[in-house]
Amino acid sequence: MGFPYFEQIAGALATESPLPMVVADAAERHVLEGALAAASAGFIEPILVGEPRELQSLLTKLGADRSFTILPAANDEEAAALAVEQIVNGKARALIKGHLHTDTFLHPILARLRTTKRLSHVFVIEMERYEKPLLLTDGAINVAPDINTKAAILKNVIEFAVAMGLAVPKVALLSAVETVKSTIPSTLDAAGLVAISAGGAFSPAVVAGPLAFDCVVSREASAIKGLSGPVPGDADIVLVPEIVSGNAVAKALEFGAGATLAGIVLGARVPIVLTSRADSVKTRLHSAALAAYLSIHEVGTAVPVR
Repeated sequence: MGFPYFEQIAGALATESPLPMVVADAAERHVLEGALAAASAGFIEPILVGEPRELQSLLTKLGADRSFTILPAANDEEAAALAVEQIVNGKARALIKGHLHTDTFLHPILARLRTTKRLSHVFVIEMERYEKPLLLTDGAINVAPDINTKAAILKNVIEFAVAMGLAVPKVALLSAVETVKSTIPSTLDAAGLVAISAGGAFSPAVVAGPLAFDCVVSREASAIKGLSGPVPGDADIVLVPEIVSGNAVAKALEFGAGATLAGIVLGARVPIVLTSRADSVKTRLHSAALAAYLSIHEVGTAVPVR
């Protein structure tokens, strides 16, 4: 199958110059394959940070047909810091996580690239059995967010959804059931977020929950359970209770259902590609394309997600 939304993004980038994008700790085959694929597609101009001899050896093995900028780094910490420095000095306009741990990668980002917003992560997921992309947040950064943190995550992803062309994003608050139960904390948070939404805090989004995942993506399941309204079965965004469930849902859809994913960090000064070390070249390519697109295009000019 094809992935229409990512194909639209690629088409929109075809008329743009490649975006300078720095790869922190690039000396690993899968990381480099993803960067080379994005460079070959014309999405990015990669700046590779890592051990120069290892990088050059890998470039040769992968059949790179031209040279790339290589910045030497002796270890993961140095690679992360040097990558952030390229953003600060204006030589790069987006970041890609290479073969290093997320904590190491984020440390200099938190120190130098933060804004007033909270950092959060969003997966953009395309599935064969769902008619549009599903934005899932946060399955990578915020471990066990309380209701205030969830509100900040929601504001980030709603702003992102609007930037990607959604006039009224439909937000589902994930839990295991559709009723509020004192024994299931995620249902209590969902009820609180719905109440906050009623006051306009998440405008222009429509927020509903708690919802189990079948009622996030299935109109039939929602109807059987007696749910109505614009969100059940037709969500654009799903806010997960914590990192474990978010990561599990995203990976299950990718590896079990053949979905395609892109993953980026929101809330920093520039787009940040944050993929798993085991992610495919396709996921890395789509993530780089999405980051390049967000960096180049202003709010309101993006490819609509529907």
